[in-house]
Amino acid sequence: MSGMSKIKKFKWYMIPLISLILLNTAVITKEYFSYKDETLRLGSILAEKQQSEMTLEEAETVLEKYGYIKDNASSTYREVIKSTIFMLVSSSVVYFVIAVSLKRQEKEIENKYNYVIEDIECTLNALKDGSYNPSESEFRNLAGSEFNLNIARLETLIDSLYSSISVVKEKAENDKRETKDVVTDISHQLKTPLAAIKSTYELMENGKLSSDERKELETLMGFQIAALEKLILSLVNISRLESGMIDIKLTEGNLFDSVLEAVNGIWLKADEKNISIDFDDCGEDKLPTIMCDKKWLSEAFVNILDNAIKYSDENMNISIYIMKLNAMVRIEFKDQGSGISDEEKHSIFKRFYRGNNSSSVEGSGVGLYLARRIISEHNGTIMVKDNVVDGKKKGSIFVVHLPIIQ
Repeated sequence: MSGMSKIKKFKWYMIPLISLILLNTAVITKEYFSYKDETLRLGSILAEKQQSEMTLEEAETVLEKYGYIKDNASSTYREVIKSTIFMLVSSSVVYFVIAVSLKRQEKEIENKYNYVIEDIECTLNALKDGSYNPSESEFRNLAGSEFNLNIARLETLIDSLYSSISVVKEKAENDKRETKDVVTDISHQLKTPLAAIKSTYELMENGKLSSDERKELETLMGFQIAALEKLILSLVNISRLESGMIDIKLTEGNLFDSVLEAVNGIWLKADEKNISIDFDDCGEDKLPTIMCDKKWLSEAFVNILDNAIKYSDENMNISIYIMKLNAMVRIEFKDQGSGISDEEKHSIFKRFYRGNNSSSVEGSGVGLYLARRIISEHNGTIMVKDNVVDGKKKGSIFVVHLPIIQ
């Protein structure tokens, strides 16, 4: 039974006690007025006899005549007085006992509340300094107390708060770890092209180089600088996307425009390896309208096509297929490159990830990651599967799904 329940129970005990006192008071009042009436009646009787003197015996005879017997009246009066005194004394004793019990119970409840408050303060301090352990919570020591229901609710709230703090703390640690990894990866990614540029520059400082050799080194340095510029631009875009600095604005647009812009942007690189790009658009007028940011969606498609070109041999073919589904549009980028192992299919969209067979291929591992982030901002998805030709794996198919406007 809780402390408040006990107090309520004592209050219910006091109600009949107070009623008894009131009843006793009513009886005494009634007896008082009855005695007063009898006194007035006695006075009127004596007034009738006051004109003549009477002896004591005559007075007693008159009183007896009207029902006033000396011994009986005195005895009745004494009993009434005794009962009244007893009820008053017993009521006072009971009231005193109840009052003392209530005061004692109130003190116990106050002490228990203070104990609970101290536990709350200790728990909050433990949460603050990170030393809180749910299995060692002080609240569990109060499980059998009279506050068990409220303690259970409070313990649930504390555990929820602990879980929330743990999630935030874990996220902060992950962010810190990811930041460290990003800095390490960026340093590694920049180190290689910078070292190549430095080596080329040192060779060009050699005065004994012929004009053809110098021109060749200048061309090589140009490629190296362009690759470094592309890497830095990709890193900047990733950083801006992740920090929310890039606001991708989705407006009604034609999917054909974004795909065509991507093909035009990558055509020269494909032509260097004599790779053809086929675009099966099913007719521009049949393509669905989507919500997109034309510039950034084209950037995502460029990165997908660039990856296909890098991992394809010369004289290969890349095909783009677009299919309208119920509520989505499906875009497939099919290449005939080296393919991707099943173990790596879930990793290629991670930042700075490069496959096991990519050591001989230029790249930084940010293109597909950036493509995934952009497509995700368009409420779409991207996945990769094997390109199977005549029952054999030959290259990969990158599949993009985007919602269409109904």
